[in-house]
Amino acid sequence: MKRLVSCTLSWVAATTVALGAYSCGNEPSARVEVAPDMAPDPGFQIEDPGPDPATVQANQQCLNESREALPLGLDIYVMLDSSLSMKDLLPPVEGQPQLDKWDAVTRSLEAFVAAPDTAAIGVGLQYFPQVLPGVPFTCAENDDCGASGGACSNSRCVKPGSGTVSGSQVSILTGTGDDTPCLDDTECPGAGQTCRSLLGQCIFRPGDVDFPDGSLLPAGVPALCSDTADCADLPGSVCEEVGTCQNALGGQRASCTRSIACPAGGGICVKASNVCSKQKMCHVEEYSTPAVPIRNDPGRAADISAALAAIDPIGPTPTGPALRGAIEQAQGWAQQHPDRQVITVLVTDGFPTDCSPIDINDVASIAQSATRGAQPIHTFVIGVFSDQDLGQDGVARLDTLARAGGSQKSVVINTASDVTAEVLDALNGIRDSSARCNFQLDETTLDLSKVNLEVIDGTGNSTQLLNVSSAAVFGADGQGWFYEATSTASTRQITVCPSTCKQFIAGSVRANLQIGCATRIR
Repeated sequence: MKRLVSCTLSWVAATTVALGAYSCGNEPSARVEVAPDMAPDPGFQIEDPGPDPATVQANQQCLNESREALPLGLDIYVMLDSSLSMKDLLPPVEGQPQLDKWDAVTRSLEAFVAAPDTAAIGVGLQYFPQVLPGVPFTCAENDDCGASGGACSNSRCVKPGSGTVSGSQVSILTGTGDDTPCLDDTECPGAGQTCRSLLGQCIFRPGDVDFPDGSLLPAGVPALCSDTADCADLPGSVCEEVGTCQNALGGQRASCTRSIACPAGGGICVKASNVCSKQKMCHVEEYSTPAVPIRNDPGRAADISAALAAIDPIGPTPTGPALRGAIEQAQGWAQQHPDRQVITVLVTDGFPTDCSPIDINDVASIAQSATRGAQPIHTFVIGVFSDQDLGQDGVARLDTLARAGGSQKSVVINTASDVTAEVLDALNGIRDSSARCNFQLDETTLDLSKVNLEVIDGTGNSTQLLNVSSAAVFGADGQGWFYEATSTASTRQITVCPSTCKQFIAGSVRANLQIGCATRIR
């Protein structure tokens, strides 16, 4: 005769939790699959063939073993926009001094760091752009960069070359294979080489007899030029600056000029931005090195306030290298502190303007790649925009970046609102949602195929949460939990899915971890 034994041991886990549906891990082995619409069950029931001593011992272990869950500490690396547009004035408020965006946002950050609820959380800071004083942000030739700015990025060592047009050989200016910017001819040692500041390429405009649709490569290879005089052996051609189409088609972005438009679906032609080689705003290492390191000691708030007070917003918005640097700092910190959850927060008032990548999808790919590491780094996005600056697709573009970073949706604050209060609310929300839905497990002492999670509300009613393998199978109720890897091979964290997470943040439920019974999965 077979009997059914109920395994219902539970214990209270001291947890703090994460709003936002992160990628769900896929954990293994002996799980018990449960239909999503199954009625509440006091516990998973297994078949027991009889009073076998080994079985009785196993059941006692299922009923009596418990382990403490180690809450994950939280560390935040803030990448703060300090571009010139942050000095734009906000709408005046009667009876109060008029603030600019920088004043409002930095007040929020100072209040956030000083708050008692943030005391145990590590916070680090860097801002962008990082600039070299006295060196311009853009250039057309080396002379623009001055004595301390280095070479303009459009300067190259070039040499006389040849190509073929309609079967005839023509003389053109070609590269040397080295794309390093040069300062002068002494840096171009090859025979016949010179250092030139280049505008673009010799092209045939649409309507040419031989190239009715126009051509970027009339000679079969790039014919480089500083002006149309360099195109003399290509009668009818002109020297035009070459840009890149906004949208990728077939995995690649086409080249374009003022005369040769992007193909259908390619979007607008994005002009190349030339920078002085020593202007450090495009250097990733400048952003991966913090202005204030990640810390949670009592002196941190004063150091962050001092760092912010020393900044006078200036320059463009190099979001790509700034975000890449922020993620590199977060990843390095996470590797050194495997018991901490590390996130990046990007606070900006504009879209990328300078330094590759500029396209928002390319910037988003930087954030997305960080979510796939041994210890995922999630990126949160706070935007401070006027309606005019945001445009029709601004929210969608910011959401693209946030979604790629694993936080699902950006927080967009209108400059007509109380910016200081709303940025502070956004920071508090990110702190609370990132710190309350994750806790750590030790795989060396725990069988991950025999872990279950339930939540208990204020009246004592319990709900069994099901383990899910991907974000796509949370179910209509958005309930569940999943494993995420950490940088330490022997540890793994549990993350509660969004709907349950909101209940933890509100303090309306508590968690019980059940150990020893086969994991119930959706």
